[in-house]
Amino acid sequence: MQCPSSCPFSVGVSDLSPVPRYESLFKAGDLEGARRAALKAHEQDASDWRAMLTLARLALVDGNEALAESLLLGVARAGAGEERETRLVSAALHTRRSEWPQALGLYLELVAEPSPPTEAFFGLGYVRVEQGDAAAAHPSLAHAVSVEPRVALHHFQLARVLFLLDRLEEAFAHLERSLHLDPWHAPSYLVFARALEAGGELEAAEDLLRQGQKAVPDDVGLLKALADVRLARGNVRGAVSAAEARVRVEPEGVAALGHLARLRVTERRFREALELCDQLEARGMSTGLSRSVEALVFEAQEPPDMARAVAAWREAVRLSPDDWMPAWRLGLLLLRQVEGGPPEAALPARELLAEAHHRAPHRPEPVLSLARVEAWLGERAFARDRLASLLRHPALAPEWREQAEALLTELGPR
Repeated sequence: MQCPSSCPFSVGVSDLSPVPRYESLFKAGDLEGARRAALKAHEQDASDWRAMLTLARLALVDGNEALAESLLLGVARAGAGEERETRLVSAALHTRRSEWPQALGLYLELVAEPSPPTEAFFGLGYVRVEQGDAAAAHPSLAHAVSVEPRVALHHFQLARVLFLLDRLEEAFAHLERSLHLDPWHAPSYLVFARALEAGGELEAAEDLLRQGQKAVPDDVGLLKALADVRLARGNVRGAVSAAEARVRVEPEGVAALGHLARLRVTERRFREALELCDQLEARGMSTGLSRSVEALVFEAQEPPDMARAVAAWREAVRLSPDDWMPAWRLGLLLLRQVEGGPPEAALPARELLAEAHHRAPHRPEPVLSLARVEAWLGERAFARDRLASLLRHPALAPEWREQAEALLTELGPR
């Protein structure tokens, strides 16, 4: 078994002499060989802290944080808690647990020591970017790349930071290098493809994701991204094909089934969409997405079943507390149901639209819908202020800017 190149941090081995066989095997990527050798060494000498440390590294690779922590306690009891290698693995454990202050403190200590290990610079950069400080992360990751330029993961993380710093040409160069060094690193394909999509290069993004799928055919992230970019290009059948492949990889995957159900609605294969949602409900695993799919089906079928659609949207709002879309869609549905009625009938819809705006303040759709409701309620000043605030956003897409300006004109002067 090879060390997965997608590990979010490095748990490498520094140069000690003599190097035990299990450490050499770990560094070479032979994880099972390293595991066998370390277990044997630990059986022969329960106080062999280096064997325990290698087993702790392996536990981190396996995602077994509790075992890693237990082994690190054993290392400390053996009197090696302050060894550089021990602190590196401790920092990696804190990083895995998103315990940023503890990880940051250890990495800062390590890089300040004589001849600091490359892993410490890499870890420091990783923690900095996860804390949202790309500018502070850049020097550490750039140093890691300069010292060990043949480590794909170093180039990948540096590329992430460069994208955040809007240094796109350099970022693409490091992503290309990352893929050259490790063509099986799925996250590199994903980040590269997202950057291409952001630049409007949908065809190039799809080509790259197809290349990634060939290299890592069962990666669910690549399959989802491929389905999404194909759908964005209008290739519904291709999107469904990728979503079906994802379900074959993880047939019990809640997200995979929900994603396929959503695409079944796009195909207007309503019965199959509901069957997928029913599978999730039968397992007690309904999600905001699956309930949203049900609501869309109930709205679109002939004749529409509005009562069930409203109930499904309400469940979607409850199950997805961070998703603005269900609250917005339910608000619009309630508005349609009270068209022609008294203005106060729109108050429940207004509450939902306000919730959608609260969940996603940057989205223009809830803002426009709220402004229309406020205008209907006679609160034109609120509507004008809301639209004026929206129009001040420099990155507002032309279609939304046009709608906001038209509605503002319709509302008339103050």
